[in-house]
Amino acid sequence: MKKTSHKHTTVPPQIQRSADRFDTELPVEIGGISSLTRNISATGMYIETDTHLTTGSHVQFTVEVVVRGQNLKLVCEGEVVRVEQKGDTTGVAIKLDKSFFSDIE
Repeated sequence: MKKTSHKHTTVPPQIQRSADRFDTELPVEIGGISSLTRNISATGMYIETDTHLTTGSHVQFTVEVVVRGQNLKLVCEGEVVRVEQKGDTTGVAIKLDKSFFSDIE
């Protein structure tokens, strides 16, 4: 068996990710305000919104997704871990605590 060597780099802890991220725009409703995801992973999401949120707060929100041709809501709860002002909108990174799929009625 051939052994391969890999070059390892050290990533500062604040930049390390626990899951792969995927850039995608999906409709989000948070605090009654329509927003959009910018990227998602198994453990979190980054959204852009007009809703005022603060780091450390806990939020509930829904994301509309299509799975195998069926419209579903991904109902999520999580903690706001970063807030960035981006012009007229706010970028918000959320670490997911809980999520589950629900039919759209």
